[in-house]
Amino acid sequence: MRNTNESGRSMVEMLGVLAIIGVLSIGGIAGYSMAMNRYRANEALDMASKFAVILYSGYQTAQATGNTKWVATSQTLESAGLVATGQGSATPGGSTITVKAVDNDKVTLTIDFKTDGVCKAGASILGVTDKCTESATSFDYDFKQS
Repeated sequence: MRNTNESGRSMVEMLGVLAIIGVLSIGGIAGYSMAMNRYRANEALDMASKFAVILYSGYQTAQATGNTKWVATSQTLESAGLVATGQGSATPGGSTITVKAVDNDKVTLTIDFKTDGVCKAGASILGVTDKCTESATSFDYDFKQS
């Protein structure tokens, strides 16, 4: 009988450990990516909601005073955390919000999320999952006043 004195790990054991770590890392990276997309979408939707409230209140004030047209000033937008650009209002996360219509009971905004993943996360949050495709990263949404 041979008496073997083994110490350490075999190569197969080490490869098994590396394979497990690799699978767990891929899952972690995918989860992190999804969480960041959801965070960016929440940020853009929060800004869009603030923007809608500003526009709606300005519209109501203009209607009450008899003005036929009201435009949000850059100072008003900055107070909500938005930056006025030539193509709409940009959020800190890079999304762009553009006014489509202001009405008596709703504000319609076009939200451009810039990436497909963020658009799908935003559509999922709002419950309008059919809005985003691989070629479209923006959609119109009605913010209704209660």
